[in-house]
Amino acid sequence: MKRIWVVIFNFCLLIFPSLVWGAAGEKVPDFAARKVSLEGLGGLNYFFAHWYNDSKMVFAIIVTLIMGLVGVAIAAVTDVILKAVGMEVTKMEHHE
Repeated sequence: MKRIWVVIFNFCLLIFPSLVWGAAGEKVPDFAARKVSLEGLGGLNYFFAHWYNDSKMVFAIIVTLIMGLVGVAIAAVTDVILKAVGMEVTKMEHHE
Protein backbone atom coordinates (compact mmCIF):
# COMPACT_ATOMS: atom_id res chain seq x y z
CA MET A 1 0.00 0.00 0.00
CA LYS A 2 2.89 2.31 0.80
CA ARG A 3 4.31 1.78 -2.68
CA ILE A 4 1.08 2.94 -4.31
CA TRP A 5 1.12 6.15 -2.25
CA VAL A 6 4.73 6.78 -3.26
CA VAL A 7 3.81 6.39 -6.94
CA ILE A 8 0.81 8.73 -6.54
CA PHE A 9 2.97 11.29 -4.69
CA ASN A 10 5.65 11.20 -7.41
CA PHE A 11 3.00 11.59 -10.10
CA CYS A 12 1.64 14.65 -8.29
CA LEU A 13 5.14 16.11 -8.12
CA LEU A 14 5.45 15.69 -11.88
CA ILE A 15 2.04 17.23 -12.60
CA PHE A 16 2.19 20.12 -10.12
CA PRO A 17 4.46 22.50 -12.11
CA SER A 18 2.23 22.32 -15.19
CA LEU A 19 -0.83 23.05 -13.07
CA VAL A 20 0.87 26.08 -11.53
CA TRP A 21 2.01 27.40 -14.91
CA GLY A 22 -1.44 26.87 -16.39
CA ALA A 23 -3.09 28.73 -13.51
CA ALA A 24 -1.01 31.85 -14.01
CA GLY A 25 -2.89 32.85 -17.15
CA GLU A 26 0.14 34.61 -18.58
CA LYS A 27 1.48 33.98 -22.04
CA VAL A 28 4.30 31.43 -22.02
CA PRO A 29 7.22 32.38 -24.28
CA ASP A 30 7.66 30.16 -27.31
CA PHE A 31 11.30 29.15 -27.23
CA ALA A 32 10.90 26.96 -30.31
CA ALA A 33 10.49 30.09 -32.45
CA ARG A 34 13.28 32.05 -30.76
CA LYS A 35 16.27 33.05 -32.87
CA VAL A 36 19.68 34.11 -31.65
CA SER A 37 21.34 37.11 -33.29
CA LEU A 38 24.50 36.07 -35.12
CA GLU A 39 25.92 39.58 -35.29
CA GLY A 40 29.25 39.99 -33.57
CA LEU A 41 29.69 36.27 -32.91
CA GLY A 42 32.79 34.42 -33.92
CA GLY A 43 34.27 30.95 -33.70
CA LEU A 44 32.43 28.41 -31.59
CA ASN A 45 29.77 30.89 -30.52
CA TYR A 46 28.77 31.46 -34.14
CA PHE A 47 28.91 27.71 -34.84
CA PHE A 48 26.51 26.82 -32.01
CA ALA A 49 24.25 29.85 -32.49
CA HIS A 50 23.86 29.00 -36.19
CA TRP A 51 22.88 25.41 -35.38
CA TYR A 52 20.52 26.66 -32.67
CA ASN A 53 18.76 28.88 -35.20
CA ASP A 54 18.83 26.28 -37.98
CA SER A 55 17.76 23.10 -36.17
CA LYS A 56 17.04 22.88 -32.47
CA MET A 57 17.03 19.05 -32.62
CA VAL A 58 20.57 18.90 -34.03
CA PHE A 59 21.64 21.51 -31.47
CA ALA A 60 20.14 19.42 -28.65
CA ILE A 61 21.90 16.26 -29.86
CA ILE A 62 25.25 18.04 -30.18
CA VAL A 63 24.95 19.61 -26.72
CA THR A 64 24.00 16.24 -25.20
CA LEU A 65 27.00 14.55 -26.80
CA ILE A 66 29.34 17.32 -25.67
CA MET A 67 27.99 17.10 -22.12
CA GLY A 68 28.65 13.35 -22.12
CA LEU A 69 32.20 13.84 -23.40
CA VAL A 70 32.91 16.53 -20.81
CA GLY A 71 31.61 14.18 -18.10
CA VAL A 72 33.90 11.38 -19.28
CA ALA A 73 36.85 13.79 -19.42
CA ILE A 74 36.17 15.04 -15.87
CA ALA A 75 35.90 11.44 -14.63
CA ALA A 76 39.18 10.48 -16.34
CA VAL A 77 41.05 13.48 -14.90
CA THR A 78 39.61 12.81 -11.45
CA ASP A 79 40.64 9.15 -11.74
CA VAL A 80 44.22 10.13 -12.60
CA ILE A 81 44.41 12.65 -9.75
CA LEU A 82 43.02 10.20 -7.18
CA LYS A 83 45.44 7.48 -8.32
CA ALA A 84 48.33 9.96 -8.02
CA VAL A 85 47.26 10.77 -4.46
CA GLY A 86 47.17 7.06 -3.68
CA MET A 87 43.47 6.36 -3.40
CA GLU A 88 42.02 3.13 -4.71
CA VAL A 89 39.59 3.98 -7.50
CA THR A 90 38.69 0.53 -8.79
CA LYS A 91 35.21 -0.94 -8.79
CA MET A 92 33.78 -1.24 -5.29
CA GLU A 93 32.61 -4.61 -3.99
CA HIS A 94 29.51 -4.74 -1.85
CA HIS A 95 29.23 -7.39 0.81
CA GLU A 96 25.82 -8.29 2.16
